[in-house]
Amino acid sequence: FFLFSLDLTKAMAKQLSCWMTVLCILLGLAIPDVYAKIGVDPSELYPFQPCKGECGVATPLPNHSSDATGTETLREAAVRRGVWIGAAANYYHLNDASYPNYTTILNQQYNLITAENGCKFSPTEPAVNTYNYLQCLNVSNDAVSANMVFRGHNLIWGNYNPSWLVNGSYSPSQLRDILKWHVGNVSQHIGDRVYSWDVVNEAIADGDDPADPFKTVDPWYPAIPDYVDLAFQTARKTAPANVKLFYNDYGAEGYGPKSDRVFSMLSSMKKRGIPIDGVGLQMHVSTSYYPNMTSVAGNIERLGNLGLEVHITEMDVKTIDGSQEELSRQAKIYGEMLRACLATTNCKSFETWGFTDRFSWISAKNCPLPFDIDLNPKPAYYEMLRVLQEPYGY
Repeated sequence: FFLFSLDLTKAMAKQLSCWMTVLCILLGLAIPDVYAKIGVDPSELYPFQPCKGECGVATPLPNHSSDATGTETLREAAVRRGVWIGAAANYYHLNDASYPNYTTILNQQYNLITAENGCKFSPTEPAVNTYNYLQCLNVSNDAVSANMVFRGHNLIWGNYNPSWLVNGSYSPSQLRDILKWHVGNVSQHIGDRVYSWDVVNEAIADGDDPADPFKTVDPWYPAIPDYVDLAFQTARKTAPANVKLFYNDYGAEGYGPKSDRVFSMLSSMKKRGIPIDGVGLQMHVSTSYYPNMTSVAGNIERLGNLGLEVHITEMDVKTIDGSQEELSRQAKIYGEMLRACLATTNCKSFETWGFTDRFSWISAKNCPLPFDIDLNPKPAYYEMLRVLQEPYGY
C-alpha cells in the first residue's frame, strides 16, 4: 500500500509540475522544483526544444546527463532489463564517411541491428540463381564487431523483389521452386550470423472484413496458396537449428480485426506443426494514430500463449510538424509502446526502423525517430531511456 501511495503521489506531482511549468513559462516566471520533497528527479521532464521550421534544423538538444539518466546508454539500460534495443541500419550509411557518427551512435546505443534492405530478395538474388550477400554481410559484420544481435529481414515479401522475378511470368510450380531455392540459399549462406529471420513479411490483408484473409502478394499469392507454410518449412530445413523463424507484419500490434487474422494464421500454423518461433509487430504509427498500450500488451501476451516470442521490429512515430507539442506526444507514444513490451515476458526486442530522422523512409520534416537529422537525441530518446530505467514495466 505504501509503494502504491508513493507511486500515486509521484504521478500527481508530475502532473502538477507539468501544469505549473507551462504556467510559469507563459508568465515568464522561474520554474519551481516540486519533485525534491518526494524524491522524484526533476530531470525526468523532457528537455524539449521547439523545431525551427522543419524538425531537422532544430537547435540541438542539450547534453542530458542527469541523475535520472546519468551517462547510461539505451543499450546499457536494455541489458539490465533483459531486452534488446535495436535499430535498422542501412549498408550505405554504415559506409558513408560524411556521417562518421552514424556508426558510432548505432554501436553505442543499440544491442540489436537489422539490415534495412540488404538482406531482402532483390539485393541478395539480383539475377536468376545469382546471389550477392555483400550488403547483408556488411551489416552483419558491423553487428559482430560491436557485439550486437543481428536480425535477418526478410526472405519472402511482396515488395523489393527483382524485376526478373516480378516480370518473369512464372508458373505456380516454377514459383514454388524459386521460393524454395531463395529461402534455402540465403538462410543457409547467412547461417547462424542471424538470431532470427523474418521468413515472411506482410502476408495478411488489411481492412475490417476482407474476402480473403491473405492479401494479394506479387508474385507469391494467390499463385502459391500455401506460400507462407512453404517458406517456413523450407527455412527450418536449411537455416541452422538455433536460428528462430518469425512472421512480421504491420497494423497488428494491438487488438483488432487484422491482429485477430494474424493470430488465427499463427495459431493454425502451430496446430498444424508448421515451424514458427515468433512474430514481429512493426509498429509504424503516428502521433494521430497509435494503438492503446494495454491492447498491445494484451496482444503480445496472447501471442505468448501460443509459445511465440514477440519483437517490436520497425517502430517509428510520424509527427505532423515536429513542434514541441508533437515531440512531447511522440515521446509519450514511444514510452508507452516500450512499456507494453516490458510488461510481458515474451517480448524480447524493441526496435526502431532506423534511429535518425536524416535516414528514414519517412520524410525528415515529420521527425519520426529518436534522433534528429544532426544525430542529436530527441525527447523520444530520453523517454525510452527513462522507461528502461524504471523498476517495473508499467
